[in-house]
Amino acid sequence: MANPPNAALPPDHVTVIGAGVVGVATAFALRREGLPVTLVDRDAPGMGCSYGNAGAVSPGSVAPIAMPGVLAQVPKYLVDRFSPVHVRLEGLHRTAPWLVRFVMSARPSRVEQISRALAQLQAPALERYRAVLKDVGAPELLQLTGQLHLYPDAAAFAKDAGVWRLRRARGVAVEDIGRREIRQLEPAVGERYGCGVYLPNEGMIRNPHRAVEAIAAAYAGSGGEILRCEVRGFENGAEGPTHLVTSDGRRPVRRVVIAAGAWSHRLVAQLGCRVPLQTQRGYHLMLPTPGVEIRRPVVAADAKCFATPMEGGLRLAGTVEIASLEAAPDFRRARALYHHGRRLLPGLSDADAREWMGHRPCLPDSLPVIGPLPNAPSVIAAFGHGHLGLTGAVVTGDLVADILCLRPPSVDLAPFSIRRFGNRPSPLPVRGN
Repeated sequence: MANPPNAALPPDHVTVIGAGVVGVATAFALRREGLPVTLVDRDAPGMGCSYGNAGAVSPGSVAPIAMPGVLAQVPKYLVDRFSPVHVRLEGLHRTAPWLVRFVMSARPSRVEQISRALAQLQAPALERYRAVLKDVGAPELLQLTGQLHLYPDAAAFAKDAGVWRLRRARGVAVEDIGRREIRQLEPAVGERYGCGVYLPNEGMIRNPHRAVEAIAAAYAGSGGEILRCEVRGFENGAEGPTHLVTSDGRRPVRRVVIAAGAWSHRLVAQLGCRVPLQTQRGYHLMLPTPGVEIRRPVVAADAKCFATPMEGGLRLAGTVEIASLEAAPDFRRARALYHHGRRLLPGLSDADAREWMGHRPCLPDSLPVIGPLPNAPSVIAAFGHGHLGLTGAVVTGDLVADILCLRPPSVDLAPFSIRRFGNRPSPLPVRGN
């Protein structure tokens, strides 16, 4: 009997596609289990979306982007280029199906389901980051700082009342504060912001890129392999992929984890699955000499603008822009963050500011996809975390390890199944790509 085409690999070998924070955390978790692992990405670890996020580790972020009443906001999303959520009109024919699903996910009953799923996924995030960063020799990167969300007045605060009710319902510690408490917590915040909430049990990572690099280095130091090449597709056998097709040629595979962020839908499509994934493009402005000091992430909630104190300066980040992977960045959105930042922190300086844009992988219901593909059970999906990728990464890695080690997962994976988008088992085409 002929050997299978991937016989050169041990049966328990795992190939992880994607070296962002989710892929690196997953590869690290699998090596911790003693599995042989290869991590593949065209870029160095942490150089994609993970490089420029706001740094918040937010187990309390249990509200989806689409909340009840979102339909009334859609016209603004389409026409206001500087809205906190903007859908580009160019390419709307491609994003319209996603937008319809986005609006449908805002039904109150569905929002409740999504919120419960996010809460169980993210609850262990701080504890797990504390353990992992200690293991890799970078415990100082994680800080339990709490988080401030601020509003100009009670009327602005009331617009987000549903979000805060949802967080309280999930057991998130939420403290209403006024101007006096704001001044005590963050004296640099300007008079414009008179009320808000303080979340004492949230944390932050002072340098997300360095955190990913530290985890990747520990993974490699334990014997994990890192390959720098672009994954273009698969050669499929009757039960799943037998080879990756890469920019460096064909590579045999046994088991595969797809953690390729905003590019993941293109890969699962070759395995018979369709997911309505869009790039939720996020911008940041890094201010190396900001001229003000804050001690924790502070959010101008009316503008959805995060200000986070990091190694190397203050980072202004946030907002959502739905556009294609190929669309050129609109760095006016990054500059608009400075406008919002100055209203939040009047003494802010943009001297030597650096702009950045990254592609968050966004599904319309704000839930990631985690679990085996119905057409190829040797392939595990781990993508679509949107703006919560940093928060959910280490727990996601643990869950993938549970799946591949045949343990009951610590979280109910049903809400994260790719089957929620209509994917069902069917014969996998046997062909090269």
